[in-house]
Amino acid sequence: MNKNLRNLALGAVGIMLLVGVAAMWSDTLSANVTVNTGTVDIGFVAGSLIYLDACGLPPGYGQSGGYDWNASNYPSLGAYQIADGKDVGCTNVTMEDTDGDGDLDTMTVNLNNVYPWYYTHIAFKIENTGTVPVKIWRIVIISPDGNRTYYEINAEGVENGVLLDLDNDGNPDVRMWWGDNFGVQLHPGNTSGDISFDITVLQEAPQGANLSFSIMLQAIQWNEYDSALPTTTSPE
Repeated sequence: MNKNLRNLALGAVGIMLLVGVAAMWSDTLSANVTVNTGTVDIGFVAGSLIYLDACGLPPGYGQSGGYDWNASNYPSLGAYQIADGKDVGCTNVTMEDTDGDGDLDTMTVNLNNVYPWYYTHIAFKIENTGTVPVKIWRIVIISPDGNRTYYEINAEGVENGVLLDLDNDGNPDVRMWWGDNFGVQLHPGNTSGDISFDITVLQEAPQGANLSFSIMLQAIQWNEYDSALPTTTSPE
């Protein structure tokens, strides 16, 4: 084969290779993925609220109404109901849906005509209204001026109580303790056992004032509870 023929043959092979590459078939396999995310949501259970010394109930109406309670063991928990005619102060508790999602998310406590060592106890249940298992994480205390303080469960509050300054005068007005049902895992549609708060009015409370504050509870995804708990109370 002469040189010209050899070059022509090589050229033809090159053209064939180029055509082959250009004509290579290809295909892409795709998958359509739909992700439906869950929701973390809790609410107070309607009808589960009970508390001592409710306003508007007459003396002798069991523990809910009637005579005042005195913080006999302060600074520890404990009280006795005054049974010698002292029906002076009273407690009023309401629950409402503040974000319009259909759940009762905020509890407001009003202490009326109370005085130092007046004592009350509030208990209720919490429901998981979302779609993801949750654990009750922390309590939010909202003062009348809207200031919020966050308390985690492994911080102060269970044994020693927390001091709340409700009128921002630099002096604590009440001491609050809460029960130890925080961290309980709630599955969607389930309620926890009772959660409760104990409140004692302190000597520093102002005269002639209506002491009030609101409570919210925050829940967290069940598998992030342990990592979310700090070692100390953290106001925000």
